Amino acid sequence: MKQIVSTLLIFTCTFGTQASFAQIAKSIISGRIIDQSKKPTPDANVTLLRQEDGTVAGGDVTGDDGSYTIEVANAGKYKLRINALGFGDKIIEEIDIAVIGSNKKMSDITLSKSETTLKGVEIVKERNLLEMSIDKKTFNVDKNITSAGGSAADMLQNVPSVTVDADGNVSLRGKSNVTILIDGRPATLMGGDVASALQSLPAASVESVEVITNPSSKYDAQGSTGILNIITKKDKNIGLNGSATLGIGTRDKYNGGINMNLKNDKWNFSLNSNFRDNNNYNRGTVSRKNLFSDTSSFTKSDYQRQFFGWFNALTAEYTINKNNTISLTQNVNIMRFGSKGNATYNLYDAPSDIYNYQDRYEKFTGGPTTTSTNLNYKHKFKKPKQELTADVTYAIANSTHEQTLTSNTYDHNGNLQYGPELQSIPSTGGNNSINAQVDYSTPFLTKEGKLEAGVKTQNFWFNSANNPVITVPGQTPVFDTFLHSAYKYNQQTHAAYVSFNDQQKKWSYQAGLRLEYAGYSGEASNVTSQNYSNNFVNLFPSAYLAYQIDKSQQVYLNYTKRTNRPFFMQMIPYLNVANALDTTSGNPNLKPEFIDNFELAYNAQLPKSTNLIASIYYQRITNLIQNYTRPYADGTSFSEPVNLSYGTTYGLELTGRTQITKAWDATLSCNFFQNKIMGSNIDPSINNSGFSWFSKLNTNYKLSKAISVQLMGNYESAKPAAQGTLKEVYWIDAAIKATFMKNKASITFNVSDIFNTRKYTTVYNLALYDQTSYRNRETQIATITFTYKFGKSDAGNKMFGSGKRSKQNNSDSPKKESKERDSNLKSGDDDNSGGGNGGGMQK
Repeated sequence: MKQIVSTLLIFTCTFGTQASFAQIAKSIISGRIIDQSKKPTPDANVTLLRQEDGTVAGGDVTGDDGSYTIEVANAGKYKLRINALGFGDKIIEEIDIAVIGSNKKMSDITLSKSETTLKGVEIVKERNLLEMSIDKKTFNVDKNITSAGGSAADMLQNVPSVTVDADGNVSLRGKSNVTILIDGRPATLMGGDVASALQSLPAASVESVEVITNPSSKYDAQGSTGILNIITKKDKNIGLNGSATLGIGTRDKYNGGINMNLKNDKWNFSLNSNFRDNNNYNRGTVSRKNLFSDTSSFTKSDYQRQFFGWFNALTAEYTINKNNTISLTQNVNIMRFGSKGNATYNLYDAPSDIYNYQDRYEKFTGGPTTTSTNLNYKHKFKKPKQELTADVTYAIANSTHEQTLTSNTYDHNGNLQYGPELQSIPSTGGNNSINAQVDYSTPFLTKEGKLEAGVKTQNFWFNSANNPVITVPGQTPVFDTFLHSAYKYNQQTHAAYVSFNDQQKKWSYQAGLRLEYAGYSGEASNVTSQNYSNNFVNLFPSAYLAYQIDKSQQVYLNYTKRTNRPFFMQMIPYLNVANALDTTSGNPNLKPEFIDNFELAYNAQLPKSTNLIASIYYQRITNLIQNYTRPYADGTSFSEPVNLSYGTTYGLELTGRTQITKAWDATLSCNFFQNKIMGSNIDPSINNSGFSWFSKLNTNYKLSKAISVQLMGNYESAKPAAQGTLKEVYWIDAAIKATFMKNKASITFNVSDIFNTRKYTTVYNLALYDQTSYRNRETQIATITFTYKFGKSDAGNKMFGSGKRSKQNNSDSPKKESKERDSNLKSGDDDNSGGGNGGGMQK
């Protein structure tokens, strides 16, 4: 902890020193903004533009007295642009700075009241919790205070269309295998698998989540159910700006971080450094009843788990000129996991008649350290809307793990029969990847027509090996060949795409085609070695059609073809014996899934700030990947992922938001779907189908300008799974937030799962026995979080925080940022295929 605090202080001092040096040899333009009654106008955006080309040279936000101060680095002619909420735009031309070092005091500038937005000025009301468009939904999580102090996984649980299970696995519209990106790049570049990466990223560092349920061919084809793009917080105001967060939760949970940005007219430096130190319990039971005898078993586990994650990202962006920009981003992420606890396995030869039991103590420690470097170049041609971008990322991760198991077996009277047996399973692993891509877009054929094309290549290498040792009573330690595994894996993905879109009156359309080559090879060894390889060349088409009924209503129809390649953790043939009655392993023979998606949607903007999106969707998955359990007559079982024949899903999704009163709003989403699973190729008993639905309600009420409360309710009905059924689950989160010090500081108190009802039960109907699994992980958590915003443009931070958009820098407008993220998303990596740890954007 001391090392973290010291590092953050060093970064703070370094940036502060840079800001001080930046003040040498500069001119200052200062003045005051007033209204027609001569009163000061606070929170007005004052932007300094170069007279010759209109590019931004600096800016400030007026204080309570209406004053502003802008530093000028170069001599020349400038102009001021002023805009403020409720006032008309104003331009002051011909401001001459002849010699650097001289200051210029401007006369008072008077703004006129305006009932409407003048041409060229964008005034946006406070951002809603949910901003909806048909190609994606943007969930502004900075408005969601119930996840304060938690992880990105906790935050995603509150996003419409998204669910997160007890193990942190994310589903979209009730289906797993979602492609998860962070700022357009794979979540797994942070190290480990997706679930671990989401645990590492604090919710406090996330600004919004973009939900893309049916991506077009310009996006990567990986992911059966769409894309979730997590947007982290960034501040691009002129000067030194930032925020610091510190939080504490029940049962030893801590989080904190700092986000800083230093910007002038050429350079933009940003730092995002956050940590989470989390301790929680994870308890469970598994009961089995043999269908053909009185024998049964009961397993009870109680583990204390620890997680530490430190996420760091440093970016330097340089604007060469108005047409060329280059940026370099360095990520360093550290994750450490730990668990310790007991599991008891009881065996019965008749109801309530135990004949022996085993007690096992397990301890696990370890985790990955990951670094990634990204270089991005963007060129804008003189022709409007013509652009070229190039991007390359290299990443490397290394991890070590230590696992020990101590087992004792007792008879029905509690007398020791065998033990203690000690198993030690140290392991090491690593991976590295390199990704490169080029994208090009240009106007084409018609005034509104646009042609996009790009290429991308990705190479990923992974290796893992363990050295298990077993010590049985009365003997010396020996190498355990049964648990030994060594694994090497390589994957290549190369892609090219072309896409064209146009608009004709009320009709708009888009058509695209993506070509992908994917090849992988691996070697797994236990007692003997096994080599395997496979490769695929596939076309992925997409089509999109939209019709504007009127200004407030639109209808959309689209089709896409996608794939889901197995993640490397699903393919490692490592035997996990943590549960003595149910061993598990990966399957190196898994094949990719192929998915056809259809969607028809309606979007309406209704009176009283009410928005509604209704979607009907259908999905068919060939080579469906599901976990399959093989039961044995002795009451034990073996589980691994397998390819089933196919699965289908069709459903209806409704998402809406309404402003009930001026101080009270609500967002409701409901998803109703029918699942069908066909697995006769493995076992006819796998065939299953059923109806399911889930719903989320988020409601906010402002008690005053400074205090707001929020409730978040979730319900998930029972739903079918291969060989069983997941039971219903429901819970409610609550939070209250207070701001003070002129909105610079805030305190949030939240309680997740306030009634402690978020428990997961799965019932399996297997060939030889029935099984019920119950998961009780710690979900009722209280957290208090303090946040402070600082910097020269604190007033600007306050404005942005309340949702009002400034035009202080044209390149940072919300629409522009969204467009740039979409460019990144074209290449969102195969994060379910092992490419994630390598980082990089994906095609």
